[in-house]
Amino acid sequence: MKKQFAILIMIIGIVAGCSTTSKTFDDENIIFKVVDTQSNNELKLETIKITNETGFDLDNLSLKISYPLDTINTKNSAERETVEIIDEFKMKSSETKDFSIPLTLNENIGAIDLEVDFKGNVVEGNKKVPFEIGGTLSALVEKH
Repeated sequence: MKKQFAILIMIIGIVAGCSTTSKTFDDENIIFKVVDTQSNNELKLETIKITNETGFDLDNLSLKISYPLDTINTKNSAERETVEIIDEFKMKSSETKDFSIPLTLNENIGAIDLEVDFKGNVVEGNKKVPFEIGGTLSALVEKH
């Protein structure tokens, strides 16, 4: 009887040990949205919403927003003007942050044309693993 009980406990331990799944960070679960434009005379305010749906806390975050200087051929412009740099902020899992960006851009460029460089660390227990997301807002918004 003791032997059967020991085997049963061992089987339960193996099944319980194998069934634990660890979640994996996926930067596809960082959601970017552009909210309607507000105008104040000649100054436009574009709001970019970033939501952390990764299941992990993020820290040491920085957000750099820029646009091409060549407003006619935006796809081939290597030179960029930095609009905003926001450093050293954190986002908890399921948190959304709003970033209002004042723009005085040429009419050929809207918020969706802005390029984003978003980087920081994923907090996994005591470890911090770096990540980086970059691209135009149009590409980042369309993936969702």
